[in-house]
Amino acid sequence: MNDHASLLCHVNLANGFRGGERQTLLLVEALSEKGFKQKVIARKDSELVKRLQTISGIDVIEKNMFGFDAFSETSEKTLLHFHDSRSFPIFYLNGLLKSMKYIYTRRVQRSPKVNFMSKKIYKDSMKIVCLSSSIEDTVKESFGKSIDSLIIPSASAGFDHDPEKSLEIRQEIKHDFLVGHIGSLDDSHKGQLDIIKLARQAKSKALDIGFVMVGSGRDELLLKKESKDLENVYFTGQVENIGDYLSVFDVFIFPSRHEGLGSSLLDAIHFGLPVIARNVGGISDIIEHGINGFMVSESGPDFFTPLVELYENEAKRQMISKANREKSKEFSIERMTQSYISLYNQCL
Repeated sequence: MNDHASLLCHVNLANGFRGGERQTLLLVEALSEKGFKQKVIARKDSELVKRLQTISGIDVIEKNMFGFDAFSETSEKTLLHFHDSRSFPIFYLNGLLKSMKYIYTRRVQRSPKVNFMSKKIYKDSMKIVCLSSSIEDTVKESFGKSIDSLIIPSASAGFDHDPEKSLEIRQEIKHDFLVGHIGSLDDSHKGQLDIIKLARQAKSKALDIGFVMVGSGRDELLLKKESKDLENVYFTGQVENIGDYLSVFDVFIFPSRHEGLGSSLLDAIHFGLPVIARNVGGISDIIEHGINGFMVSESGPDFFTPLVELYENEAKRQMISKANREKSKEFSIERMTQSYISLYNQCL
């Protein structure tokens, strides 16, 4: 494969840095460590570009969102790996479908837009990689069962933690039992208003539980307003030391209203955290109800009952923690990387 490695070009034109961008970075970095030479087309001045520049052996090509020369530094021998769909219009309008080899990793659960362009792009792809069985189902429902797809889950980021920093976090939060959440503060996607509701229920029952939301986003002010009378809700803002927070949580809550897989969920099980999640999208590929977490119904979810069980039953928490540390081995960076290497070899 190394003979062909320089023919591999990743494409991710996202401006922010969320789960998809972190997964792109993890894969590029892991391939680089194995001696692969790669190109990456990324949004000019984006956070992804900044982080890619710390990796050796790659050629970062910075482009504007609508730069029609985005693919000028590739050839017909290049295998393009699209990590998002933002560049599809440019790709299509340049007529590159006729000459380029490409694969696409589909990361979101919602049904893709179906039009002439998308039908052509999905049909001509050498492989549509889906993070979960749920995503694969929506792709085939949208474009037909003949679409050549493959499931390769995301990987845990393998965050480390600093025991001293973790202790400081514990001391700052005035509750003995911590329920954590990590994600963009966007209730329409991540469902954080249900965390506020849960915190209110815990307060009404005088449970010594603190709820910690790590992240930032468009609904931050809304969530703070809804919880202004709750002393058991904490907002950290955007942080880099995610592992320090994961190490102090007792339970991880994941109330997403739709989710392809959920990379922060993989980080939580890597730390052995019991999970309470809404049963949507690809989450059931990770969580088995009662074994390594609890799944609640999509409509009218009851997060409170499983939370109380975990709060009161340390033996249950320990059992689930052990199961999750074992489960997390299925979502290692090495396992994801080897799956992609196998795919690249087939395509090149």
